[in-house]
Amino acid sequence: MGKHYGLDALTLHELRIDVDKEWADEAGQPRGITNLKELASGMQKGDTFFRQGGVLVKLSPGSIGDELTSGGPGNAIQWKAPPGL
Repeated sequence: MGKHYGLDALTLHELRIDVDKEWADEAGQPRGITNLKELASGMQKGDTFFRQGGVLVKLSPGSIGDELTSGGPGNAIQWKAPPGL
């Protein structure tokens, strides 16, 4: 198997990502997520992330039977019991 996308990694699991990098857009304004390293180190089985206000927020698994719900644009997602239960 050859190299991926011109990188030195032979396989995807060998790919190293600098999670502490501070990215900037064309105008030099900060861009990106800065707390990725901290979130990744604290992950447990079943955790996922969502973006809220420019940062990643960890969402742990809900209770059995809960549904992932949204309060609409700009609101955080959350686990809730299905309607009628």
